[in-house]
Amino acid sequence: MSSARGQPAVNKSRFVLTRRTISLRKARQQYLIILRLRYKAEKGVNLNRTRLDWELPPSMKTPDHTIAEVFPEYIGGEVVADSATLKWSGLFVRRYRFPRVVDGFLVPATAEPLIAAVIAGSAEFQEREVGGAWLTHQVRRGDLFVTRSTTPYELRWRSPLGAELDVIHIHIPVEECLAAFEILYPGKSYEVEVTEFFGRDETLAYLSFACAEMLSAGTTAGSQQVRAIAHLFAIHLGEKYTNIAARKSDYRGGLPITRLRKIQDYVRAHLTEDISIETLAELAELSSFHFCRVFKQATGMTPLQFVTRERMLKAQRLIRETPRSLIEIGLEVGYTSPSYFAQAFRRAVGKSPSGFRNALSE
Repeated sequence: MSSARGQPAVNKSRFVLTRRTISLRKARQQYLIILRLRYKAEKGVNLNRTRLDWELPPSMKTPDHTIAEVFPEYIGGEVVADSATLKWSGLFVRRYRFPRVVDGFLVPATAEPLIAAVIAGSAEFQEREVGGAWLTHQVRRGDLFVTRSTTPYELRWRSPLGAELDVIHIHIPVEECLAAFEILYPGKSYEVEVTEFFGRDETLAYLSFACAEMLSAGTTAGSQQVRAIAHLFAIHLGEKYTNIAARKSDYRGGLPITRLRKIQDYVRAHLTEDISIETLAELAELSSFHFCRVFKQATGMTPLQFVTRERMLKAQRLIRETPRSLIEIGLEVGYTSPSYFAQAFRRAVGKSPSGFRNALSE
């Protein structure tokens, strides 16, 4: 989601702490200077000002990487509160309101881990690596994403009418993470990587909602609350959402996104076969009972519902795009019985396979 202050630093390819680099503050300053010079060259305007209140030209939209200070430049929602206006140091917090339907946009990676919490609203929310397969979540108030992407990624979603998303974004500074990791894993902080997560976490939700309240209350930079809550966020990330913590985690509240993608890829590659709960649980490295519970928490669907949905999505695509017979298509998505395929298709789509094909030609 470039390098860290002091001795430790951040490896470009992963959030791995090494002991060689320039300070994070210097890297940020250099990045801002480059942005200003590029903008001045293109527009010929005077940028001798202390804050980034100018709009980036189209040629500079959505870089592969950016920094937390300028992250809102690339997010399409309305910023309704921003910790920058309160001059918070050590924590970057923004609250956004988004349109009901967002067809898709690119999000740049940042060095700082990002926590995104849904304050209000709901949506069918999809994310993917650029050009990859979409991963779908049903999000609602209290759901959380922990993101530490090293590459840009795409998002899109659709909310019910009147349930537009109200979201708070919290970037945890790298230096705050380094300090917390050294406390938790003395002498091993350079081995720590932040892992991605989607689900529910009562502690993280409480801290995120507290940040929203602090923004609303106009808590100033001089308050000890700001430094304290930044430290709590970093400690919690270190205890639950790192590669070291994952070795002993039971994934209460959801599954790491990497595990969800692994399961999704497996299901899509084996739709012609019987897919058992035991096989998927083994991929997630969990017991079948525990896997079913956390999978539903993470996706809003049971594993069986997820597999059926993937079968129906592929069946619809094959009916739309190929002249193949419905029996062949049924076999392709794992149904040896045409009547059972027709029943499952009607339940999922609202029409029989033949009715769906006929409607396409009308």
